[in-house]
Amino acid sequence: MIPAQKVRQFLATHDGVITMKAALEAGLSRAAVKRKVASGEWIREATGVYRAADHPRTVRARVRIAIASVGPNAILSGAIAAWWHGLTDRFPESITVASETKGHHRGAVAWVRIRHRTFEAADVVVVDGARVTSVALTVLDAASETGSSRLVDNALLRQQVTLVELAQVHARYPRRAGVAASQRLLAALESGARSEAERVTVALFTSDGIAGWVANTTVCDHLADFVFDEEKVIVEIDGFAFHRDAETFQRDRTKRNRWIAAGYVTLNFTWDDITTRPEGVAASVRTALTSRLPFGPVTGPNGNLDSERPSTRTEAAAS
Repeated sequence: MIPAQKVRQFLATHDGVITMKAALEAGLSRAAVKRKVASGEWIREATGVYRAADHPRTVRARVRIAIASVGPNAILSGAIAAWWHGLTDRFPESITVASETKGHHRGAVAWVRIRHRTFEAADVVVVDGARVTSVALTVLDAASETGSSRLVDNALLRQQVTLVELAQVHARYPRRAGVAASQRLLAALESGARSEAERVTVALFTSDGIAGWVANTTVCDHLADFVFDEEKVIVEIDGFAFHRDAETFQRDRTKRNRWIAAGYVTLNFTWDDITTRPEGVAASVRTALTSRLPFGPVTGPNGNLDSERPSTRTEAAAS
């Protein structure tokens, strides 16, 4: 294959982006590259990084330009790596590139965020010609970066990664940014979120002054996570999707219907709700409890529900 054909093929499979190194490997000379730039056939995007003028600067092209501008040791990581893997359709607000080479990267484009990290070989893969962190490391990094467990849960559900792989990659990088959050997430995943989610929810209720609940109690022959029996309010923490099957789905619907028939209001929250939106969870619970009180809101000094609120009309009148 002649150099011109090699270059056309490379551009077609790399979103119109090529480096000086790739052009030389294809058989072009430096002078030939300069002539292409001078004629307007190629556009210089960064030092030693070019885009064919007949290829638009798509988001994929921007990612390739960012990687190439950082250097040969650049690796996509975090949310942008998840997007490149096809784990999410949402393009992140910034392109994060990890570099195993320390020092300044003066040739890097302005829109790239660079982090200096080293990786073990097992945690770096090549996807569509770009070096990217493995799925296991990608979803853990993305969870720490975005504060959401959704990517991890979806990857497990689609069997793109296993709990064992997540635990192994977590253990390989004990000083990784966000390691504490990853540890808590893994603990929740391994327990189906039941025990860890209960601990987090109890802490949330306690800090927000929400009282009068009983954990893990039976209502209408079905186990409920948190029950406010006086107000007939039930709070359920949904498990991770990858733990759920058709039988679990049906059981959840059956118990919810029985609770509704018995006059209970059920609030369902996810792991992301209680860990990333705790204020919203507390507000929803307070609203539900208040609306179910027979004599309107009874609050403590901070505006929270009072743990000493009256439970019957007689007690309310006596107070």
